[in-house]
Amino acid sequence: MSVWWYIGGGGILALLFFWWVFPFFFHGIPWQPTDMVRVRRMLEMASVQPGEVVYDLGCGDGRILICAAREFEAVARGFEINPWLVFLARIRIQFARLGHRVRVHLKDIHTVDLSKADVVTMFLFQHVNDRLEDKFRRELRSGARIVSYVWILKGWKPLDTDPVKRLYLYIKQ
Repeated sequence: MSVWWYIGGGGILALLFFWWVFPFFFHGIPWQPTDMVRVRRMLEMASVQPGEVVYDLGCGDGRILICAAREFEAVARGFEINPWLVFLARIRIQFARLGHRVRVHLKDIHTVDLSKADVVTMFLFQHVNDRLEDKFRRELRSGARIVSYVWILKGWKPLDTDPVKRLYLYIKQ
């Protein structure tokens, strides 16, 4: 094989690294899928009602969105910075035939307008939750619910917790 084949292959690998992997060193949130028992419990804790708008910050493969639309008849919007996961979520949504209720956006969660959300779900790291607290106070409307898996909102008092599943429900005042 020619040297150009190796250079071309190396260039493609470098492009993939800088486009899909490198950003995670700055955002610090690897994909860790939430099991479906917790997904359902998160949506139950938030008392999601038909027609309500559920935002999933860092939506991964879209499992919370699909469950919210299918089982709770919600309108679901996901925000994910990883293009591979956005692609995977969109494929799963199409196979579930929920494209009319569910959308996934390739977007940094810190730039999302939260004003239309009735419920926000998230499984992020503590330092990310810390950065989002002021955004929640500014943008969420009164009565909006936030359910976090594992990590807390330090400046907020949870309305409900599930210590076994490590879930925290907050209400925007």
